[in-house]
Amino acid sequence: MTESEDFVADQFFLRDGWVSAKLVMDKMLGKRESNGIYLGKNDYLLEPTAEPDERFENSISAIKTFGEAHSSLNVAVSVVPNAIYVCSDLLPANAPVADQGEIIKKIKDGLGTSVKYADTTDVLKEHSSEYIYYKSDHHWTSLGARYAFDFLAPSIGITNPVSNYGIYPVADDFSGTMAATSGATGVKDIVEIYIPEHNSEYVVEYVGENKKTATVYSSEALEKSNKYEVFLGGNHALVSIKTTAANKKNLLVIRDSYANCFAQFLTPYYNSVFLVDPRYYSDDLERLIKDNSITDVLILYNVNTFVEDNSLSAMLLDE
Repeated sequence: MTESEDFVADQFFLRDGWVSAKLVMDKMLGKRESNGIYLGKNDYLLEPTAEPDERFENSISAIKTFGEAHSSLNVAVSVVPNAIYVCSDLLPANAPVADQGEIIKKIKDGLGTSVKYADTTDVLKEHSSEYIYYKSDHHWTSLGARYAFDFLAPSIGITNPVSNYGIYPVADDFSGTMAATSGATGVKDIVEIYIPEHNSEYVVEYVGENKKTATVYSSEALEKSNKYEVFLGGNHALVSIKTTAANKKNLLVIRDSYANCFAQFLTPYYNSVFLVDPRYYSDDLERLIKDNSITDVLILYNVNTFVEDNSLSAMLLDE
């Protein structure tokens, strides 16, 4: 799908030019929104919050049922707020925005005690003045994911998280999804990777794709427009990470694309990590849990994807 979208974008004559021209006209008219994207302060582009509907309620119910059925596992959930909520001071004046805090509260209340809920809202707000979200894209940066990881670590059985990382900028010209949608193609981002000190050696397998590698990073993505795909090469149904960590803990991450850059922080702590994206995964989740002796489960989404997802509940309930 990514290759198809790139082809269409390349072949549509002057597509980016028309979108950019519309943006210039919108700004001249005093508008602070373009194609559904808010034009925020400091060049930040902000995606509005999706409205919860039946899919949202179904996901909450399915997670609760899953937690109750797997009481022997350590199951944690975190639905990460987006930049529009954490960095609301960047919004244009009087821009209407849904309260993601209320959405997260409904998730926590709906899950009850069947799982742990790790609310990253406060820790991200504490660092809201830092570069924790991309300006041009809807994802968080590695720095934002690192703050969340440090907070989440106890919930997923990590008692002594690494404190030192090698931090390497690998691109300074990333123009993401919101730049393309809004026409603000001049907004560029820096992409950084974080390599934990004393990291375990590991092998990454893209299960079902006949591909293995010794890194969670994809250098090929740096030659493409979507440089966020440097993390795990983008979205995949199932990614397996087998490490040399000296323990018997095995983690299952049920996730959206926010977990792509989160994965770089997990490799020192588990014998294996399995990342499942319900949007593409069609195999038996229960068999995956049993065959790989899963001990810990993290359900990690961002608010907007969680609200709009209709595949999570189907996978958890095996529908």
